[in-house]
Amino acid sequence: MKIDYIMLQNFKCHKSFRAFLKNLNILTGSNAAGKSSLIQGLLLAQEAWKGYENKRINTNEVQGLSLGVPSSIVYEELGDKNVKLDIGINGLNSEVVLQLLDDEMYFSIQNCEEISEKFSEEENLSKINIFFLNAERQGPRLISNINNSNFFSVGNSGENTSYVIGEMDKVQKLYDNMQLPEKLKISTIDRFSANCEEWLSLIIPGTELQHSMDLERNFATIKFKNNGEFYLPTATGFGITYVLPIIVQALAASIIGDAVLIVENPEAHLHPYSQSTLGKFLALVAESGVQVIVETHSEHIVDGSRIQAAKSKQCDEMQILFFEKRNTLSTCRNITVFENGELEEWPEKFFDQKRMDLRELLEIKRCGK
Repeated sequence: MKIDYIMLQNFKCHKSFRAFLKNLNILTGSNAAGKSSLIQGLLLAQEAWKGYENKRINTNEVQGLSLGVPSSIVYEELGDKNVKLDIGINGLNSEVVLQLLDDEMYFSIQNCEEISEKFSEEENLSKINIFFLNAERQGPRLISNINNSNFFSVGNSGENTSYVIGEMDKVQKLYDNMQLPEKLKISTIDRFSANCEEWLSLIIPGTELQHSMDLERNFATIKFKNNGEFYLPTATGFGITYVLPIIVQALAASIIGDAVLIVENPEAHLHPYSQSTLGKFLALVAESGVQVIVETHSEHIVDGSRIQAAKSKQCDEMQILFFEKRNTLSTCRNITVFENGELEEWPEKFFDQKRMDLRELLEIKRCGK
């Protein structure tokens, strides 16, 4: 199952918005222009579908996100106080209509009967596996508590990463069909944890990992090695602990199928080389059957992704959605990626700051100031 489109009406900065999705979707553009709102609308819609029997939804408990009170979510310039979210799944729509209540913490789900009628269908929003890693991931910890019994999910902050590595190794031993796609197998050892380590070493060169779990005490640990002894996460920077959950979640999602991977700011705390390599990895994940949505401010993530897409001749399955804010209204344009990886256009403020800064430096040099 894949998401065909996301439609948001009267939601945050989106008065009326629709975006058609491909296998690899990169959201970029100005701050506060609507990128996160697109992701939040999708997550809120799925949360409403899964909990439609409650007939209302708490907007401060949406897959690890606190979206604020409903009155702050409704588009501010419309008289209509209903929010409409419509997610297309394999040609079928999964719609949610939300209405403000007197209780400021909840939206009322207005179309519960319609959702109930469609809920048993094989293809709807409640059935698709959405894995979301938010921008504020868990930093270095001595140990991590195991908070989630879902051994496919590292958690919205990556808090269950070590647990997933261990459980996926067990699953692969038990089930022959739970194997990585060929494009994502880069270890000589046919084991989930070994491939996680190899990808980590490719993105952050020379890095090795050890993981262990104590289920009785309900915690897991990871140690890292980089040209020396193994050490605890607190003895390293944020880059490793921020990128490892992305690798683990992407590989796990590629195994189970019917999955959508959403990652906010994958570039956080990473060197430009690592960002570019991570972009190539995410493109390969998209080629391996996982629908990928990435929100980023990194030109290296974008460049790495389009390099890999061009090498694999998969540019027609990649798109860049560029967001801008005009007054209170968010606008979005689709930047086409040609078959050689080149982009259709470079709009103003689309990774052009380096050129502008160099021009200013040259002007300073020319003027002797």
